[in-house]
Amino acid sequence: MEKEAGPEQLQEGEVGAVQGVVTNVQVYSLHDGPGVRTLVFLKGCGLRCAWCSNPETQRPGAEIEFFESKCIECAACVEACDRGAINSDFEKGVGFKFDKDACTECGECVAVCPAGALAFVGETVTVEEVMGRVRKDKCFYLSSNGGLTLSGGEPLCQFDFTKALLEKAYNENIHTAVETCGHVEWERFEQILPFIDLVLFDVKHMDPEKHREKTGVTNELILANLKRISDYGTDLVIRIPLIPEFNVDEKNVRATIRFLSELKGIVEINLMPFHQFGRDKYRRLCRDYTMEEVSPLGSNEGDDFLIEEIKTAYKSAGFQVTVGG
Repeated sequence: MEKEAGPEQLQEGEVGAVQGVVTNVQVYSLHDGPGVRTLVFLKGCGLRCAWCSNPETQRPGAEIEFFESKCIECAACVEACDRGAINSDFEKGVGFKFDKDACTECGECVAVCPAGALAFVGETVTVEEVMGRVRKDKCFYLSSNGGLTLSGGEPLCQFDFTKALLEKAYNENIHTAVETCGHVEWERFEQILPFIDLVLFDVKHMDPEKHREKTGVTNELILANLKRISDYGTDLVIRIPLIPEFNVDEKNVRATIRFLSELKGIVEINLMPFHQFGRDKYRRLCRDYTMEEVSPLGSNEGDDFLIEEIKTAYKSAGFQVTVGG
């Protein structure tokens, strides 16, 4: 069945020319929505979740990564930096490679590095360039009920690009999904929901101040937006990170279930046990990783029981539940 045209559409050429900054376009994914999907990771997010596994998507612009294993200690980068932002201690025993407060991300060091130890993360692309990659896999979407998923970061931070990309995919009859933390103005959701088939919405904690402690923001706007999306009628997958000593206690689990039970359109709950897959990215970006001492959920005795207990609580409330997503 063909989709109805969404509202306030740009002209064809205008849509394709809109630019955004992405870190990766991942093809043949079996996660983040139904079927075979193409995932587009956009830069920019208003949250700073302590456990974030994609820290390279937090800041809106391109930034420099340092791959220590590739460094040949030639000092070309040190000589190229006129701001003194690069640590000349090649034993890396003192601090990070970069002083990010001094670094302007000008790229002079990247240009002179002969070994590729320095590289920008974040590429400016047009909607049409992304759609060119998406269209190559359209046959897989049709056979698997898959499609395009925008992730990040927070896709709605790059609102014009996200809206134009969703509009383009929607009008080409490609299933669209957006993964969001929900911390943006409702007006942004209101404008893009007509082009979205599925919203993957993160719910992290029900207590506003505890939410702030680990993410940098309270949750009132997030929960209000989730309620409005539910009322709008778009299908929802609720994604809940399970973070030790943060949100896995019975009180929070029960509070979350009570809140979600009042909503419409939830097709599935994804429980996402804490892992440290993104740990090395923090070092490459010259940032502290505050979850270093927290064990992945599932690595200690009793963890599997806890995960199963939480899963059972959601299932008992009538939800379809999967561990992972």
